[in-house]
Amino acid sequence: MSDPWGDSVRELLYTDFDGQSVDDPDEVINAAFDDGRYVARVAPLTDLLAAPEASAYDRFLACCALTTWGEPAGYQAVVDAAASPGEVVWRDELIDRKYSVDETFAHLAHAVGASEDFAVAKGTEPARLTALRALLRVSDTEYFDWRLAHALDARVLPFVADDVASAVRQGIHTLTEGPRPSFDLAAQSADLAAAVTPYDERLAVALGGDLMRVDTSPSVLLRLVAIVARGTGPVSLRYADYLASVANDEVRCALSDALARRARESSTQAP
Repeated sequence: MSDPWGDSVRELLYTDFDGQSVDDPDEVINAAFDDGRYVARVAPLTDLLAAPEASAYDRFLACCALTTWGEPAGYQAVVDAAASPGEVVWRDELIDRKYSVDETFAHLAHAVGASEDFAVAKGTEPARLTALRALLRVSDTEYFDWRLAHALDARVLPFVADDVASAVRQGIHTLTEGPRPSFDLAAQSADLAAAVTPYDERLAVALGGDLMRVDTSPSVLLRLVAIVARGTGPVSLRYADYLASVANDEVRCALSDALARRARESSTQAP
């Protein structure tokens, strides 16, 4: 059976703005940061996203493009996906090679994070925050790797810090009460805890400490070193001592590097 959207998809996502074919849709999506001609593709991509007869993967690509470009339709699709993660049409269209789990949510989180400037320019930042909160609510069951934490930029942290805290605590509950997902939820939760540091260092340390009560594996501790690296106050320095008390040589080395960078930065900022 032929794909009724096949030709349109090639034009929308596999052809650059100068009409040249490309192999990777990300080339088209990312080119929009410097080329306003992407606007002509917003409406047809919105139609593609909503078309039940289109392939699941093409609809996923449309969602990534629209979300990256700060479009309400993209953000709403992210919210809808998070509302029913197991039923979203593009479930398992991308599989993580290490854990053999769905990877589409990780890419959606990346798109939400990348859309910061578009959202500000278009006035869609409230929709972006709603999408981030929706993703945080499923962060104990869906695989995001580092991408959801990376989406928590300085602009959004004041508005979603409580949501991040809830996500980390829910992750801890899942780790202790189960069932545990097949990916490294503890490490993913550690990334989220560390992401709060620039906004609320005390909260980040509290979340990191809570997480360490259930998992002190090197993969978790290495991510929690970021709290020390990003911190600026005494609370994160005390936390460094706590980390060092349970760390292996690799983690202690990372801690030493983080503390050395802080010292250098502090000396350059001194009057």
